[in-house]
Formats: sequence, structure tokens, C-alpha cells
Amino acid sequence: MIYVFYNNDPLGQDLGGGAEHFRGLFRALAASGESFRMVGCRLQDQRSDPRVVYISEGSNFLRFWLALWLWFWRNRSRFGPEDVLHFHRNYAAWPKLVFARGRDRGRVVVSYHNVTGRVLEGKLGRLARPLRALMLLFERRVVEKADAIVCVSDRDRRVLARQVAEPPFARAQVIPAGFDQRLFEGRPAVPPGPELAFKLLVLGRISHQKNVPLAISVLERLVEQGFPYTLTIAGDGEDARALVRRIAASPAADRISWIGRQPHDRVPELFARHGILLVTSRYEASPTVVKEALRACRPVVTTDVGDVRDWLEEGRTGFVCPAEIGRLAAAVRAASALIERGAYRCPSLEALDEAAIMRRVLELYRRLAHG
Repeated sequence: MIYVFYNNDPLGQDLGGGAEHFRGLFRALAASGESFRMVGCRLQDQRSDPRVVYISEGSNFLRFWLALWLWFWRNRSRFGPEDVLHFHRNYAAWPKLVFARGRDRGRVVVSYHNVTGRVLEGKLGRLARPLRALMLLFERRVVEKADAIVCVSDRDRRVLARQVAEPPFARAQVIPAGFDQRLFEGRPAVPPGPELAFKLLVLGRISHQKNVPLAISVLERLVEQGFPYTLTIAGDGEDARALVRRIAASPAADRISWIGRQPHDRVPELFARHGILLVTSRYEASPTVVKEALRACRPVVTTDVGDVRDWLEEGRTGFVCPAEIGRLAAAVRAASALIERGAYRCPSLEALDEAAIMRRVLELYRRLAHG
């Protein structure tokens, strides 16, 4: 049996790379013929599946983590040597390591979709340092006990090797996060027309990580320079109230539309109405929205995060910049010029085919189960 644990809903429509990865694993496992269970949190009431086990309601990670301890206590005698347990976030593995110790009680895979502690630092600043030191202590124990480690970008693998433990991360596999190309079926990959050259889109969670206020500052700079840009912000999250205040105080408030949380199947429609994707994140691992933008044939202007340089061709399909207002604004202007000249060319995304990427994950599961 394969068990996959993540604080999300594989039957839901939540935006974000981690959510899409969880859905992709569900699709791949369902098509594989393998016996599996997805253990997550319920984020919708419309769908259910006997292979999905909900242990908590809502997206709160602490609630999910406490429920995970209870679930492992109740199921501690269930696991055998051919079971594979895949955890997203290293500390989600601790209930297994405590209540079902040893390789004869299942093999452990830990996935890293970012560098642990960045979210905490974003919320607490310097106050997070002592807690981060404690987290590193436990994290080193987890990676020592894990049978396999997966990172979604080589940049994060190198950072984790330096900050956590060199040998385990030197051996870690790098398997990028793909995206569901079926979402775009029936939609030809057509570059944006000149009428979309000044329409910017920010798509993602409203959080410290995504740094949406920087996107607003970029828009303000462009408007100050006399350009007719507009900005649409699609998403919701813990910083939504602060975003409302920031928009209200902006001299370019009439150019900004915040449309709130959008279901994932509306992503192609959002790209169809906008010309440029703007990513102002402080950190990412392998942002799915960048790949979706490229599939939608939209230029991307992004801060230098995660693996974006692996997928963007600088000056042709996108621009990677420091997190500086002036540099990002200049890159937006360059992206608009690409559109206005008809110079943008849709890239090939064969390397990000979900089936090919998930095949590598399934091969890892099978190797661990029979190795």
C-alpha cells in the first residue's frame, strides 16, 4: 500500500504548486493500478473517494498535524515492509517515526517543496531563529531515517544540503513539480494580442511568501511613468486584510482588481484575459503558475526564486529580476514590448508533462516497496 500525506485536498480546487502536486499524485496513482490512500484535509464538500482519507477540516496545518498523530496511533499496527509512506514536510513524518518505527513498518519518502522555516521566518522575523534551530535538530533526524528524499528544485536541494545535512541531500532526487496540461485542452497556445499588453495578473495565495504588495508597488511605478497598466490579483489567504488596506491606500487603486480565491479550473480563463504574469514571491520551490503561464503562451516577469530560470528563456519567454520595484517595472515594460511587436513565441513544455514526471515518482515507490 502507498500512503501519501499532505495538508491539502486531492479532490479540491485549491491554487498553488503543492496542491496541484497532490492532485497530480492522486491522478497518477489512480491510473497506475497500485493500492493507495491519500491522507489529507477536507477543503470541499462536493466530492469524495474511498481512496482519500480526511483527518481534518480546513487548511490549518497544526490541526492537520495533530490529527496525523492520532491517525498513526490508531493505525500503528497496519504497516508492513512493502508499504511506502510519502510525507510532504519533514515534520509530518514524526508520527510514523514514533508510532511505527523501523523499515519493517513501512518505507519513508520525504518531499521538500521549499526550504523549511521560511514561512516561519516570514511570520516571526528574527524571533523565529531559536525555533528554527530546534526544527533543524529534528529535521536532521528525519532525513537520517528517511529511505528517500525528493526536492522539486536543485536550488533547494543545494540550500538544504548546506543548512541541514550534506550526505542525505547529496543523494536526494530532484523531481520538478509538473502541471496538469489537460486543464488547457481545447485551448490553442496563442500569444496575447496587443490589447492585452498592459494587463498584469498576479495569481496565488495572499501571504508573506507571495509578497503581493511588491506587485502593487510595481504597478504604481508604471502608472507614475504614464503607462496604462492594470493589475488583477487572484487569490486569498492570511494577508488578505492587509491587502485590502494596501489597495485602498494606493494612488493606483482604480487600476487594481482583487477578485479573491479562484477555482483551479478557471486558471486558463484568467490567462486568456491578461497578457503578463507577474510573480513577486520572496521564495518558491517550483512555482506551478509559471509553467501554466508558459502553457497559456504568456510572458512571465518574476523574482529570482526556485527553478524559474530552468523554464524561462530570458528575454524571449520571460524575465527574471531581483525583488526591486524599478527592475521589475522595467521587465514588465520589456514584456509588453514583446507582445506589442508580436515577438513572443510559445515555448515547448514537454519536460513538464505530468505523466512523465509522475512516472518517476511511481518508480521510486515501487523500488522502495520491493527493494
